[in-house]
Amino acid sequence: MDAITPPKPKVLVEGKPFIPYVEEKDFDSRLRPVLDPYKKRMGFLPNALKLYAHRPEIAETLWKLNSNIMRDPTSTLDQLLKRKLAAVACATNGCAYCTAHSCSMLKKPSGTNFEGWGMSEQELQDIVSGAYEPKDEMEHACFDYVRAASEDPTSVPDEILQRLKKHLSPPQIMELACVVGFWKFYNTVHDSLHIPVESQLLGDTGYVNL
Repeated sequence: MDAITPPKPKVLVEGKPFIPYVEEKDFDSRLRPVLDPYKKRMGFLPNALKLYAHRPEIAETLWKLNSNIMRDPTSTLDQLLKRKLAAVACATNGCAYCTAHSCSMLKKPSGTNFEGWGMSEQELQDIVSGAYEPKDEMEHACFDYVRAASEDPTSVPDEILQRLKKHLSPPQIMELACVVGFWKFYNTVHDSLHIPVESQLLGDTGYVNL
């Protein structure tokens, strides 16, 4: 059992969206090839997807971009590392919705029918708070870049960029930058629309301010 408990949730009740969700039965047929794997991976249909469905042309492209950046077979960065970095980016950006999703997925037991990584509460809180000790210099450079770029992309120290250049290949650097940019986009959309956190994830809304 973990020595520490999860942080106190910031959100206690699933609210209502200020514009209506699209019912799953009404989703555009073009979204099915991406929607069904998304639901299988998450284990449920996220509220955000029910809003993106109002613009299927955008949703189709955006959900495919999500998969290409975070889990494409051609990825040059480890998927678990990108999952950790996504949690850092979302928490740094202050997005309770996406941080709850990221942290829930990292804690979910591995080997289930859904995506899960079986991370301990201690490790998860260390990752989000910045206390986590990266396993090597490559990983260290990635975490430093994601925090700096999420806080202020115009002021990423050259020292961090030089460490990226030393420890990562050009394709890895571009993939890493796209992780930051993708979650900045998602976080901005979800926060600005006050998308309600799903009831099953309310307990994970405390990680955003660690």
